[in-house]
Amino acid sequence: MTSFDINLKEFLLGDILQFLARVKKSGVLKVEGGVSGEIYMKDGFVIHATDGSEKGMEALLSLSFVELETGSFESGVIAPEETISEDVGKLTDNIEKRRIEFEDIKKKLPPMKTVYTKSTRDLESAVALRRTDWQILALINGNRTLGDIIAESKIGGYEAAKTVTWLRDQGLILDPAEAERIMSNVLSFLNILLKDFGKNGLNWMKQWAEEDGANKKILDAVDINEETLEITPTGELTTSEIEKGIETLLKYIETKGPKLYGKVLFKKKWQGFKKKTEAQQK
Repeated sequence: MTSFDINLKEFLLGDILQFLARVKKSGVLKVEGGVSGEIYMKDGFVIHATDGSEKGMEALLSLSFVELETGSFESGVIAPEETISEDVGKLTDNIEKRRIEFEDIKKKLPPMKTVYTKSTRDLESAVALRRTDWQILALINGNRTLGDIIAESKIGGYEAAKTVTWLRDQGLILDPAEAERIMSNVLSFLNILLKDFGKNGLNWMKQWAEEDGANKKILDAVDINEETLEITPTGELTTSEIEKGIETLLKYIETKGPKLYGKVLFKKKWQGFKKKTEAQQK
């Protein structure tokens, strides 16, 4: 039997697997870091992986996405079972594709200490839930952190993070702190709009809301005093709903504004308005 140690802070797991495949090694690669696990090889092929909670491809993906620190390979160790059948080339291609997707998911994830709660708002349509969705929802109770939920779900870090992101995008779960921040940003945006364009801005919003149910949903989430133009929140909105809604509202105003104010005056007012809203987002 031969063995060697690896510094996984300097080498990617995929590169190590490619090397072991080229020299047709058989044995186990044990890794330590954000997650600990084992990857078994036979004649240069990866045949089994485990990360302590998952096994097979999901475990291999989980080990590929976390920050690993050290590794050690011990040759001649036989795998307890075979859960992976693809060659290393296809595996590393799949890992890279999933890694890119996972990077996009991580950008949407809040800090691991975030505490999610189940949303109480009515959905526009029924949402079909998978087994993994129910597993994550069962863990969300207003006390567990995101990190706890991912660890306790036992479905692997990649799948758990992907599921949490999907549930949030569907409006089924929410971060109360984020929800409060989101509504605060909406109120700031609308206050600037009404301050710069007055009741014309309010009329545009009403007309815009009549064109699409999603637009109306945003307007229904706030109460506007038509005399004082004061705004108070009355509902919940998701980040995606707000981003899309503001984008379409801006395009609507940009189309209607010149007809009401004239091109020159509207351009001046529009530039001032955009400057204020952009400063608000920083």
